Amino acid sequence: MTRKETLVFVLSIWACVFPGVLVFSYLFQWLAPNLPLWIEIGVSTLVTVPFISLVCSPQIEKLLAKARDESLAEFKRKQAEAVE
Repeated sequence: MTRKETLVFVLSIWACVFPGVLVFSYLFQWLAPNLPLWIEIGVSTLVTVPFISLVCSPQIEKLLAKARDESLAEFKRKQAEAVE
């Protein structure tokens, strides 16, 4: 990926993470205000990380591939070749 694509990818992931963490923060303040912070962070990441990995990241990769006018397979192949 180019630097611009990497920046778009990282900012897009952040745009997915931030609202999820924010919602969980408010939810825990409302449902369990005395819950220890480490439990709040643990539950928040337990839900947010799989959502990012399984839903957001593949969608962002599809958008980046489409912007390059490539298929997702071509996009991933070029990513793999760049690593080697």
